[in-house]
Amino acid sequence: MHDYLHFTHRVPELPRVDLFVTTADPVLEPPIITANTVLSLLALDYPTNNLACYVSDDGCSPLTFYALLEASKFAQCWVPFCKKNKIQVRAPFSYFSSVATTESEHSPEFKQEWSRMKVNYTLLLFLFDE
Repeated sequence: MHDYLHFTHRVPELPRVDLFVTTADPVLEPPIITANTVLSLLALDYPTNNLACYVSDDGCSPLTFYALLEASKFAQCWVPFCKKNKIQVRAPFSYFSSVATTESEHSPEFKQEWSRMKVNYTLLLFLFDE
């Protein structure tokens, strides 16, 4: 699979994409799930100026708002990490549930970044467990 950067001459042809995430009830749809969805969308391998993500919370939940606020802070390190390391699974919950970092093919720099990212994500999860 190629990322869009292999076709930089065609980037202007890529359409603008609007992504909508809907939620209504923080009990039935835990805010961390909504946050993971948004984080995976923000980390898509697509030109950022052609990508918009909207969240519609019909329940007007302060908890969901807080989750998205904290997720936006995490996104500032998560998105660059994904793009730099060409991470395929971009939902943090799925990524950290399935990745083994002890593999020898990873560089020491990657392992250090991965550990830092895992700590940051664990702190984010901790905020929602309280």
